[in-house]
Amino acid sequence: MSARARLARLLLGLGLAVGACAGRPDVDGERALARVRHQVEDGPRIPGSPGHAATLEWIASECTRLGARVERQAFQDTTLGRPLDLCNVIARYGPEHGRRIALLAHWDTRPFADQDPDVTHRSDPVPGANDGASGVAVLLEVAERLHAQPPRVGVDLVFLDGEDQGRASEAREFCLGAMHYASVMHADPDRPSASFLFDMVGDKDLGIWPEVQSSQRAANLVGVVLAAAHATGARGFHDTPRYALTDDHVPLLDAGMHTATREPRRGLARRGVDRDGERARAPLSRGRRPAAPHRAGPQPLGSPPTRCPAR
Repeated sequence: MSARARLARLLLGLGLAVGACAGRPDVDGERALARVRHQVEDGPRIPGSPGHAATLEWIASECTRLGARVERQAFQDTTLGRPLDLCNVIARYGPEHGRRIALLAHWDTRPFADQDPDVTHRSDPVPGANDGASGVAVLLEVAERLHAQPPRVGVDLVFLDGEDQGRASEAREFCLGAMHYASVMHADPDRPSASFLFDMVGDKDLGIWPEVQSSQRAANLVGVVLAAAHATGARGFHDTPRYALTDDHVPLLDAGMHTATREPRRGLARRGVDRDGERARAPLSRGRRPAAPHRAGPQPLGSPPTRCPAR
């Protein structure tokens, strides 16, 4: 299957979260893949770099062009012992007040391929076609659909910065943009009632499992994603949790925001680019910690939807 077809199938699998049963969404896998290539061609998206500055402006301009109400959350973080100027971008669609959902992806890239099997490349920056650009491309393709057909409920597309700047052994050094976003949204009465994170969704041999913490702490959202995948015929989705990971969903869960992510298979960080340019690296294997027990709270969405009727 071609790279654009894989992205198109994944995008179809997202459709149910914003009402796919009302009509199968039109998605353009070639356009999504072109956006992946655009980001890679801008260079590494490391805070303070030209590629980071260019990609920030490109994301904001694309969202504005596609009719979103765009907010920039600019902030400075010192977790790494030095100041990092970071910026989340939030593109809002639909009603300004009332029920909202959020779709999230990070847009920064890792400054070094510290687990590359070839030690001579471990100080090289990671191009980030899969880890970074693929999630951004998915969210921008969703923006195309929301621009063409405004949603009945509020939808926020959240592009998170500072996810991948830390050392692999220090979980607290990751997810800086997600921590800032969660701290801002925690007290917001219009914060999303459900959030879905997309990270590393452009792998050549994509396989996606429920993440353990999402399954324990936002089980019904995991069910919604599974039901959407089954109803739209999306391939590569698995029913059984496989990994417990620290990623951008964890700060949101810790802030009481119901959030689910579905994690692709995990591998080693490497910088090789395949012939299609679709995968600049395999997923980074970060330190995994056991998921903390969590008391089930009120669930923000009802039962997962049933299969869409045949058309």
